[in-house]
This record gives sequence, structure tokens and C-alpha cells, in this order.
Amino acid sequence: MLYNIKNEFLTATINSVGAELWGIQTLGQDPVSCLWDGKQELWPRRAPVCFPWCGKIEDGWFEAEGCHYKAGQQHGFVRDLEHILVEKKAERLRFRLEWDGDEVCWPWPFSFETSHTLEGRTLRTACTAVNLSSRAMPVQLGFHPGLRCPFSSEYGIQDYCIRFEKPEISGGTDTLDLTPALFDHDSICFTNLRSDWLQLEERKTGRYLRVYTQGFPYVLLWSRPGIPGWVCIEPWTGYTGPGHMLSERPGTVLLPPGGSFSRAQKIEIAL
Repeated sequence: MLYNIKNEFLTATINSVGAELWGIQTLGQDPVSCLWDGKQELWPRRAPVCFPWCGKIEDGWFEAEGCHYKAGQQHGFVRDLEHILVEKKAERLRFRLEWDGDEVCWPWPFSFETSHTLEGRTLRTACTAVNLSSRAMPVQLGFHPGLRCPFSSEYGIQDYCIRFEKPEISGGTDTLDLTPALFDHDSICFTNLRSDWLQLEERKTGRYLRVYTQGFPYVLLWSRPGIPGWVCIEPWTGYTGPGHMLSERPGTVLLPPGGSFSRAQKIEIAL
């Protein structure tokens, strides 16, 4: 089911499947849609949350306490499950998922809450996981928003760049030009950035979609070859790694029984 929130600047749509951000639109005379529209033949998602792992797991399985578990899909599985709406306000929605644990894909029971809140021209998404099992649970969490690119038909891909808050690119520059071939070899990963944000920017106008990334040791950029309508700026707490032990993947947190793990993402809209 789709739910909506709204303030004086923005309206946002949330899908109860995955508690996924489904759309952000500016308000006014010339409204602009800020997210990719999820065309099935290209990339059917829009802004999924990655949990309890980010990226792919080698060979599609992992090991825990001598048992093998299936992990064929990348980015975990909370994005594919129905979440229950537990709070609804004009500018805020909160969802909850209760996972009982199973012996096929994830043996640890946990709860997972996702809230989406409009704060002026910013949308804040916050996630909290609680380990409900009696043993430590390995977790990684990532955000995966697909930002619409280009913002309008007036401009092409070559008119956009990724701008960092601080110089991060070799040569001491703070911008990465978008080109059709930029993602021919899949995603680009940055580690331990000094910048607190990255933004998809329209060079000639200065309009931007900014993703705040502080507190995330990994930030990925991704689209399909040719950049057919979107660019993802993805803050992750963990990264992929070889092998089948989740606890050994970069950035994995071992959440103790009853322990909680929270992260938030902010998208600022200046369109």
C-alpha cells in the first residue's frame, strides 16, 4: 500500500513493501519529481533500504554456527517484505517489521523500524534494528536512493556532476562529471570520505539533490550503463567481502542480544 506525507515544500510517497521511499515531489507552479520512477525493464526499485547486509554475499550463502543459510539476493531482504504502518502524521510515517527468524535465510529474530519525516526541504529516513535473539547478530545497513537524472528534459547527462562537500577526487577536485560510460563497470565506492554530503548537481543552474553521508564509512555511486534516468548516492555502514562469514565482512556490527542499531539518511531538495 502507498501512503503520503506532505508539508509546504514537498510531498513524499512511501510503499509499505520494504517501507520504501517511493517518490518525492516539489510543490509549486512547476513541480519536479526527485526520484527515479522504477521502470520495470531498467530498475524496478526506487530507494530501498539494505538490511541485514549490503551488496552480494559470495556464492549466495553464508555460514553461522556451522549451518548454511541462503542469501541469493543482494542487499538483504527487508526491502522485499511488507512493513506495518504504526504511526501516521501529516509530515511523518513510521513502519515496523517483525522477523521471527527461520532456518532458511536468517536465523536471528529482530524488529526493524523505518520512519520517513519531512523537515522543510529535506526528507529524513531513519532505521532502527533490535536484535530479539539470544545470540549476537551480524548487521550491515545501507540506503539506496535512486535520484532522478536529469531533473528535466532541458538538460542531458553531460550537464550534471556529483559534487562533494570537500575535495575527494584525485587531483584535488570536489566534482565528478557524469558521462554515459561512468557506470559501465558497475558501482563506484568511496571509503572514509571527509565530506558530510554528496549532491547530484545541475551545473548550469546549481539545482541539486543532496544526500548527507556523515557516519557512513562507505558511500557508493551507481546507475546502469548510459545513466538511463537515475543516479544512486548510497551511504552504507558495511561493504561486501569474500567468504561466507558475515562477521568478517567490512563494517559488520555484531549486535548483542537486545541491542539496537540505528542510522538515518537525509535527502535535501533544492529544485
